[in-house]
Amino acid sequence: MKPKQTKVMFFLLVLISALILQQSKAQKNYCSRTNIDYIPGCFHALQLAYNKDYSRLTRNCCRAVFSLPTTCALLVYPGKTFPITTFRLICIYSDPPPAMSPLIL
Repeated sequence: MKPKQTKVMFFLLVLISALILQQSKAQKNYCSRTNIDYIPGCFHALQLAYNKDYSRLTRNCCRAVFSLPTTCALLVYPGKTFPITTFRLICIYSDPPPAMSPLIL
């Protein structure tokens, strides 16, 4: 396998694992969108990112994502919640990555 394919496969494995392990737990605890809504276009960028369009993600949007607790879920579409860890992983592994964890910076 090529290095890029390996990276994508790893990303998908982590994403699926996060969804499986935290789906039931996360749906009960919604994330506050205050920090996300403070960044213009961030919520829309997250909707697009979940559908594999990372072009609108910004460093500030990803920082807003990392400011939320890991145990909450983001209501992305009516009736569709996803663990915030899903969006953290998207921020870390999108190519090129718009931001890293604030703990790493």
